[in-house]
Amino acid sequence: MPTVIYRDPDLVITDDVFAVWNPEPQVYDLEGLDRPRVEHDGHPARIVLLVAGALVTVGAAAVLTFRYTDAAGPYVITAAALAVSPLTNRALRVFTPVVWSLRARYAGADVTLFSTTSAVSVMRVRRCLMRAFAANAASVERLDRAGYAEAYRRLNSLL
Repeated sequence: MPTVIYRDPDLVITDDVFAVWNPEPQVYDLEGLDRPRVEHDGHPARIVLLVAGALVTVGAAAVLTFRYTDAAGPYVITAAALAVSPLTNRALRVFTPVVWSLRARYAGADVTLFSTTSAVSVMRVRRCLMRAFAANAASVERLDRAGYAEAYRRLNSLL
């Protein structure tokens, strides 16, 4: 009977298999999984927003070098330049959430085991997968030792 390490409505990890139910059912044998890793996908929109924010900040700094007859002008531009960075950061987070993925190699191909926008969830699943690998290795060692014991018993009965 396999030991359940992690259970979720969309995912089950046992000491034998890694089973995903959504978006389509996939079952992976733990002994076939190789090199699990956590990756996050960068979006091109994030880079565009970051470059736009940097250009506005540089433009505001360039405008500050000009002489103003009005004393309030540099202060308004300084306030605008200081507001651009937090607004750009917030826009990056709101408009382009980071997708975290747990990926591995299975039967010679790269597969995505689990994907979410929550870094905490993907790390939790990764930790449970590592526990499942440890439990699988322990059960294989037990089976190997049991197999050796059986072989020695048969050898002793023959001699």
